[in-house]
Amino acid sequence: MTEILLGIVFFVAIILLLVGMIIQAKRRLVPSGVFDVVINDEDDEPLKVAASDKLLFALADNDIYVPSACGGGGTCGQCKVKVDEGGGEILPTEKSHINIREAKEGYRLSCQLSVKNDL
Repeated sequence: MTEILLGIVFFVAIILLLVGMIIQAKRRLVPSGVFDVVINDEDDEPLKVAASDKLLFALADNDIYVPSACGGGGTCGQCKVKVDEGGGEILPTEKSHINIREAKEGYRLSCQLSVKNDL
């Protein structure tokens, strides 16, 4: 009987330890919170955007509409925007719509850009 009880206690302890490790890893690796998005260098009123939102949808939530025929699928290339800071590297899905020069200048597809820091 004690062996069964000890087995259950150790099993629950290991599960709780693993859950704690996953929660800590998520806290450190996944961006969270609210970030500022500055539009057209208007620093006085940045948009507040939740972390991991796609820029296209975050802008639409703030009544700034960027054309997107594909609805955010990354296939039309119409939602191209210039990101001065915080855009990161272009994704493989964007390479067919953004050439090397545009990539160096900071252009991204807003439907593919997840907000992970201030832009």
